[in-house]
Amino acid sequence: MAIIVEDGSIVAGSNSYITEAELATYAGDRGVTIAGTPAELILKATDYLETLSYKGNRYTKDQSLQWPRSNVWIDGFSVDVDEIPEDIKTAQLALALEIDAGNDPLAPVERATKKEKVDVIEVEYMDGTRDSTYAPSYQRYINKLTNGNNSGLGVVGLVRA
Repeated sequence: MAIIVEDGSIVAGSNSYITEAELATYAGDRGVTIAGTPAELILKATDYLETLSYKGNRYTKDQSLQWPRSNVWIDGFSVDVDEIPEDIKTAQLALALEIDAGNDPLAPVERATKKEKVDVIEVEYMDGTRDSTYAPSYQRYINKLTNGNNSGLGVVGLVRA
């Protein structure tokens, strides 16, 4: 499938916020060699990003992806309705590399091993721990966009004097 990039102008059929060239540059700048197919990694990253609840509101009901959005503030600055934030692009880039490394947040989670014994070798995992690698490199970018304030009205912290 071809990558169709949303640039903020409500591109029909868009399925990504980044290009394959941007992924290659991002990986190269970090000394990472991509083993998978870039288009597939990008689409899988998009699939995950589209499951999240973002600040503000979708700009139109007919747009293909969650962005662009209205009523969004990041770091105290308003995001224009025709803008795709760098944070969502960077999150998609980092997430695509995580998926390539085997850390797909949408992958099925298998039952955790409690105890495994082969001859005299025995493995037992701690209760309550992850059964897979967790690498939150993309999460810090997503956090600015999904901090739980999905109304787009802003949250004001109150402190009692």
